[in-house]
Amino acid sequence: MSPTVCPTQLERCWQACWTRARRPIEGVLISEDEAEHIAEQCIRNVSLDYDEFPSEAEFTAKALEEAARATRQLVAEKRRKVSDPQVHHDPEDSRYDRNLDLDRLQRFDADRGFQDREWNGLPQLLRPLALATLARKGIRGHDADEVFNDTLVELTRVREHDKKAPILDPVVFEELIPLHTRIVGFRAIDWYRRQSTLKNRPNSGESLDALHDDPDRPMQFEDRGSAPGTINFEHIYHECREALSTDEWDLIYTLFVAQSATIQDLIERSDFCSRYGVKSNASASTRRRVLNERIQEALEKIRESFVY
Repeated sequence: MSPTVCPTQLERCWQACWTRARRPIEGVLISEDEAEHIAEQCIRNVSLDYDEFPSEAEFTAKALEEAARATRQLVAEKRRKVSDPQVHHDPEDSRYDRNLDLDRLQRFDADRGFQDREWNGLPQLLRPLALATLARKGIRGHDADEVFNDTLVELTRVREHDKKAPILDPVVFEELIPLHTRIVGFRAIDWYRRQSTLKNRPNSGESLDALHDDPDRPMQFEDRGSAPGTINFEHIYHECREALSTDEWDLIYTLFVAQSATIQDLIERSDFCSRYGVKSNASASTRRRVLNERIQEALEKIRESFVY
């Protein structure tokens, strides 16, 4: 049953859906007529989910999500039909020369893994974008190359929670760019965590709240060189606070944000390790293994819970 909708609300929703359908992600552009058809269809479909009109925010959010999904699927099907990954690629997108064939990138062989020749063109396409991101975070030269190489491996590494590799997530090639940028961000944090000889270490504290509330110990982990709107730790903490336990947040904060200790420092602290179920007489290798497992579990919870 379709609910009664205020005309002005419907007009605002339609305009938002039309805009989102036409450009569901940077680099994708469809015609105005196609966007109009998708917007009308999505609003109609979402309306059927309600007997009474919900809040405008809820209705519009669902319609926008449906519009973006419909356009991505439309573009993917058209590209697949004519074997041309450039179909509906925005001609004004100058970040890189041409799209690669996503279907070939996602092709998986049980014995060889992701080995299609299309992968040969991916490093040279992603590298300039990744190095620019890393440079803004203060990672350059050989270090940046190492981090970048790690991110390529990460694209094909199967996640524990859904048994899928990140490269399988995109529906259209353009989605691979922000996906890889997020991976670059995580690997940059990991790189800083490994730097145990930094001369100017950030402040440490009992918790994020303790640091935030103490005027004599200002936080030093903000990336002031990043572009406006870049997601920072406070935002992640706010969005994902309930997903992690206090001990998990403490582990992530110590290693990735405050960088007040390395993994080697932590495995030498029996009191710290005991909080994660490690017995006091456990070997160093056991402590390292358990802590690394807890780190990966906590990071995976953040990835699952946080809306980028």
